[in-house]
Amino acid sequence: MKTYKLTINNEKYDARIVEYSPTHAKININGTDYLVQIEDDKLNTVPKLASQEKAVPMAPSFFSGTELGSGEVRAPIPGVIVSIPVSEGQEVKKGQTIIILEAMKMQSEIASPLDAKIGKIYVKERSPIQEGDLMMILVGAAVKPAPSPKTPRPSVAALDEVKSAVCEKILRAPIPGSIIDVKVSLGSYVKEGDIALILEAMKMESEIHSNCSGRVSKINVSKGDSVQEGDPLIEFED
Repeated sequence: MKTYKLTINNEKYDARIVEYSPTHAKININGTDYLVQIEDDKLNTVPKLASQEKAVPMAPSFFSGTELGSGEVRAPIPGVIVSIPVSEGQEVKKGQTIIILEAMKMQSEIASPLDAKIGKIYVKERSPIQEGDLMMILVGAAVKPAPSPKTPRPSVAALDEVKSAVCEKILRAPIPGSIIDVKVSLGSYVKEGDIALILEAMKMESEIHSNCSGRVSKINVSKGDSVQEGDPLIEFED
C-alpha cells in the first residue's frame, strides 16, 4: 500500500496501512506494525480484540549485494543501541531479538534472520550507529559462506592509503551532536574501547569509545561544543 510521510513534533515517520476493516487497522510505522482499534459511534458496543498484537520486530537491513543468510546484521536506520540481549557464542532462533535500537524516540527490535550462533558483536550499549553499520556476525550451518572476492592486486599507492587510514589515531564524531562530557585529559593513556566522550544526539546521550590505544596528544572539543559527523574529537600518539 501507499507509504505516507508524516512529521509530528518535527520528527519524521514513514507510515502505511497494512490491513483495514471497520473495526481495526494494522499500521506499519518505521518498520513496526501496530494494531489500532476503531470505535464506531453507531455501534452499541465496541468489539473487543482478543489481545493487543505485539509489535513485529524490524528485520535487519543489508547492503545491496549482501544476501540474506550471509550472517551480517547491519543497522537498518541511524540510531543508538539500547540493549544487546545476547552474547557471543549464544545460540539464537530465527525471529529472536538480538539487538534493540532506538531511533526517532522509538525502540525497534532487531531480529535474527535465521537459526544461528552469535559469532562477533561489534557494537556496545549506548553507542551511536549509522545506517548500514555492521552490528553483529552470525555463524552456523544456515549461514552462507562468503565468496572469495576476485580483485586485482592493489597498487603501492593504494596500500599506502590503507596503511595511512589504519595508522590514523584520531577519534572522530560518528554522528552530529553536542559534547556533554569529555572523559579523558591531555597526556592520559587510553585503551581501545575506553569511554572517551559523552555525545548527545537525537535527544539521547551516547558513549563514544576510543577507536585505538595511545596517549592523548590533543583534545579538539570541550563540553557544550556542537560537532558534525567526521569532526576530529581527540588525537592520540603512541
